[in-house]
Amino acid sequence: MDELDEAQLKKHVDSLKQQLQLKREKTSASLPELTKWIEEKMNEDPFLNPDLLKQNPWVEISKCVII
Repeated sequence: MDELDEAQLKKHVDSLKQQLQLKREKTSASLPELTKWIEEKMNEDPFLNPDLLKQNPWVEISKCVII
């Protein structure tokens, strides 16, 4: 770190202390849960299920035309 003043160093130390308090999980444990959640939600995703996209009132019906 290139010549940080005392306030910057204090902020950095506080940030590191907060990071130490975070609960961490191994990727090998959390990835199967994430994959399962994604697979469960696939049927509800309008980008993967075009029928749901038709039900969305905010979808543009016509494309923009440049004159």
